[in-house]
Amino acid sequence: MIIREAYIKQRIIVRIELIIFLYRGDETLEQGLIDELIATLKMIVYDNPTFTLPNRGAADSLNLKSNNFYFFIDVNRRGRKKPKFTLQLREQKNRDKPLLRLDILGPEHPNPEGNFPYAGEIIPCPHIHIAHEDYGTAIAYPLNEEYAKMYLSEDEISDLILTLKAFLNYCRVGNIRDMNFISQEELI
Repeated sequence: MIIREAYIKQRIIVRIELIIFLYRGDETLEQGLIDELIATLKMIVYDNPTFTLPNRGAADSLNLKSNNFYFFIDVNRRGRKKPKFTLQLREQKNRDKPLLRLDILGPEHPNPEGNFPYAGEIIPCPHIHIAHEDYGTAIAYPLNEEYAKMYLSEDEISDLILTLKAFLNYCRVGNIRDMNFISQEELI
C-alpha cells in the first residue's frame, strides 16, 4: 500500500512538472501580460445570441474579443470516468496557455511546491486555476477565497448557466446580458 501511494504521488509530481514545462514552452507569458489579458474588457462575438451548453460528454466554445485581443471560453463536459464541467479562458495567440480555468466537477488538484498560497496542498473541486508565469495553470485555488475572488453560492455551483455567467463576469465579459444561455441537461 505504501509503495502504491509513493508511486501515485510521484506520478502526480511528474504530471505537474509536465504541465509547467508545457505552459512555459519556448515563450513564457510574462505576469504583466497574463494580468492584462485577464483584466481587459471582452465582448462575446456571435451571429446567434443563443448559446446552448454542451451535453455531458461534449464541449463547445464562445468567441470573445477586446480592443486588442481575441479569446475563447471553452465549455468542457468531456469527463472520462465521471461527469465534468470545466470553463477555461484562452487568448487566441497563446491558445495553448490557458489564463483561467474553473473546475466545477472533476478530481481534486494537487498543487506543486512553491512560494504561493496553497503551495503543496490538495485542493478539492470546485476550484479555479489562475495562470502564473512560472507555474502556468498548475496552481488551483479554492473558490470563495480572498486570493481567487471567485465567489459562487451553492445554487450557482449547481446551475450550469449561473456558473457560466459568473465565470464570464469573472473574465470581464461585458455583453453577457445580450446572450440567451440554455441547457438541456442536469449538472450530474
